[in-house]
Amino acid sequence: MRANRRLAIQALAGALAVPVLALAGARTAAAQTSNPAFDRSRLDRLVAAYPDHLAAIEGDTLVWRDGSRMPTGAGQPERSFDAMLKAATIADQLRQRYEPGPPAGPPSRDHSPGRIRNTPFFIAMYGDCRRGAVSPRLRPVTWMPRTAPQPLPVTTVNDIATRMERVIAALEGLPDRFKAYLVPSGGTYNCRTVADTGLLSMHSWGAAIDVAVARSDYWSWARRRGDIPYRNRIPFEIAEPFEAEGFIWGGKWYHYDTMHFEYRPELFA
Repeated sequence: MRANRRLAIQALAGALAVPVLALAGARTAAAQTSNPAFDRSRLDRLVAAYPDHLAAIEGDTLVWRDGSRMPTGAGQPERSFDAMLKAATIADQLRQRYEPGPPAGPPSRDHSPGRIRNTPFFIAMYGDCRRGAVSPRLRPVTWMPRTAPQPLPVTTVNDIATRMERVIAALEGLPDRFKAYLVPSGGTYNCRTVADTGLLSMHSWGAAIDVAVARSDYWSWARRRGDIPYRNRIPFEIAEPFEAEGFIWGGKWYHYDTMHFEYRPELFA
């Protein structure tokens, strides 16, 4: 398994690595303003969030517990959201922090913490579903067993299946008026890509769940020229148990996906 992980990291990191552009002369003051220094404490938070897998940060390198090493890209300047979305470094996926608690208002433009993902990082942690490496780590979890039982496959990596069961227990304790937002679930594991990036979804690792689609909203369904009009019908009472277990909510994204929750403890402010 460790040898396969090393091969996967080397191949995917090479394919998706972001090249460092050679700039002639010093950066202009304007460029320096738009490319603030990366907060390296976020790399420490990343290691702390996944103690079973990550060992340390050495310079600009992430060291895995099996000895594998991956470049973080922490020394590279911040790029546009679209550029990071399509080819993120590990540092890029940590640049936007997730604020737990009730939303203060619609997210600011392009603030979608969690959408920026370094694919080789997640493949190294959860496996590559396209090669059958994810399925052996899944186990069935019963979604809303007292309301409308629905078996769903969830990864056991990082104890996510167990965490999901604790979320479900809390959701079952909510008043009945919330249940229409929860059942039936839109699903968990699905080896697929994200439509606007072509990169693997968090569903590809069994580390995400969609609640009831009929009461949800998705940014591409309502996109207009220019800014995306924010829309959400999911009560925060549903998101709260997820956040307590390290899941982030797509309802707090500028590119909102209000049915969506994924396990990303490293992003919490």
